[in-house]
Amino acid sequence: MEQSWTAFWARVSEAFHQALFPFRAIAEAFGRHPNDMQIWCFLCGVFFLAVVGAQSYGDIMLRRRGAVASGKVVGIDKSDDGPDTPIIEFVDRLGKTWQFSSYLPVNGTTGSIGAAVEVMYDPLHPKRAREVGRPLMKTVHMVVWYAIVAGLMTLAFWPGLISD
Repeated sequence: MEQSWTAFWARVSEAFHQALFPFRAIAEAFGRHPNDMQIWCFLCGVFFLAVVGAQSYGDIMLRRRGAVASGKVVGIDKSDDGPDTPIIEFVDRLGKTWQFSSYLPVNGTTGSIGAAVEVMYDPLHPKRAREVGRPLMKTVHMVVWYAIVAGLMTLAFWPGLISD
């Protein structure tokens, strides 16, 4: 039984190694010779950078042209893959109702359904909305995600940090 598992994981490892061929070829064209783990760290870092970059772009747009509205907590997202987050509903200047899930965990204010919350939204794209306030939590959230990206890129580009 152990031999069949070992053979299975060897095949899986070889399949992942082959899947990285295009990325390995590109890296070698630039004079780099990364191992598989470095390529995976780079790909994960690029993915997280795209996600965090999109959120940062949204935050920048809100600072430039954001409008403030009163909102209320209409639900709590209790998904298993992270902390509980509030689902917030607000009405824009035109009277249309919008809803969004906050990326911040619930706190004393947002922990109960019906709680009043100030919302900043982009009048051109009302789906782009965030809770007003909680600057420390927002800063910590962004710092952690950018630190993850920096850590992955460090692992990807620092020669000898990850060995085969």
